Amino acid sequence: MWHSNQKLALSSLSHIAYFHESELKAFTKQLGASDTFYYDHKGAQAFLSSWDDKAILTFRGTQPIEGVGKHHRHLGFFRKLRIKYLWHLPLDPLSLIYLNNDILADLKFIPMPFDGMNNVYVHSGFLGELNKIWPEIKINIEQDVSNLPLYVTGHSLGGAMATLAGMRHPFEKVTTFGEPRVGMHIERAFKSSTHTRYVNGDDPVTKLPPELLFGYDHHGNPVHIADHNGETDFRYDHSIVYYSENLL
Repeated sequence: MWHSNQKLALSSLSHIAYFHESELKAFTKQLGASDTFYYDHKGAQAFLSSWDDKAILTFRGTQPIEGVGKHHRHLGFFRKLRIKYLWHLPLDPLSLIYLNNDILADLKFIPMPFDGMNNVYVHSGFLGELNKIWPEIKINIEQDVSNLPLYVTGHSLGGAMATLAGMRHPFEKVTTFGEPRVGMHIERAFKSSTHTRYVNGDDPVTKLPPELLFGYDHHGNPVHIADHNGETDFRYDHSIVYYSENLL
């Protein structure tokens, strides 16, 4: 899949970032990964998988809500969906509803200087999430995969964390899905080679925080995608499921 549809491979990894550790590692093993390091500290989660020719760091987005309303019976199934099965299923938003928290509701809006740099400001809540697990990640990057091309990806909050990571390490490529605005003057601190930012349909999260209110900018090359009929629906367009489906 990596060589035939790299963007789909990365969206799939961003999807399985929501799985429990045991399921996640079992899935990366099926994908041929030789090793997977898992990070989980105070709600911030990510994993780093390596193959013979590459390594990929994936950050998890905001945890979906479970046990809500009449769709409760579907959510356990949703969390455990395997990508390879998903590709062959007709998706019905009424039965596979993606319920996610407002990724900004429990995070700090106030911008702060990035790593002490002048005139580079980032969302303090997003940076706080990255800082929870970055020391462990940095060790594995430097000691275990330093000889491999290294990519980073993530969905939603995970996309914001991936962009911030791209400001600390020269990744081969940063690829994000449904990423909110991260800060101001990101390009002045960005160390990675490229940043591709996918926006699905009318995804509302990509419009937050409001630019006029906080002055935050987007970074990276935006790529807009939609379903094959060109239809959009802000209620579902943020789902990583639909990102993956529309990248097929």
